[in-house]
Amino acid sequence: MRAHKLRGPLVFVSAVVLSAAWLALSSPARAETIRIVALGASNTYAQAVSTSEAWPAKLEAMLKAKGYDVSVSVKGVTRGDASQVYEAAQSIPSGTKVVVFDSGGGNSRDRGIDPAAYRAKTMQAIKAQGATPIFVSYKSIVGPEGTSAWIAGDPHHHFTAASHTRVAASVLPRVIAAIGKK
Repeated sequence: MRAHKLRGPLVFVSAVVLSAAWLALSSPARAETIRIVALGASNTYAQAVSTSEAWPAKLEAMLKAKGYDVSVSVKGVTRGDASQVYEAAQSIPSGTKVVVFDSGGGNSRDRGIDPAAYRAKTMQAIKAQGATPIFVSYKSIVGPEGTSAWIAGDPHHHFTAASHTRVAASVLPRVIAAIGKK
């Protein structure tokens, strides 16, 4: 009779454990927010446009509109050049999935620094942090400085809010490829 009394609670506990396991396996897993870092000079951190008009904010909005749970943070280097962007790339926050970066091209050229010389080093530093690097060349997207894509008379190489939207739209498919289809 004693065995009979123990059997009831054991069956109940077993049923509860099995039910919880079934629910855990059959429920859709909550995905974690995908962390993306925008790394670069003043165009990255919106020095000449509002924060909401800058390409990192536009990129985040475009990804969210496509149903991605993302957070785009900005790691900007004031008047940064390629060497400073490279240094900043060595301290990407843990858990970052993608780093979209520029090389501070205009500032680099002003200082006699070859931005291309730092691009591979920056990519390696980002990969060493466990993230996927995506290089963005503003001139290849919006055109050369001195055109209407750039703020007229700005000596610090800033482009317009419309150009920020173009940059975000251009980077979008590359970021989706890096984070994977939904």
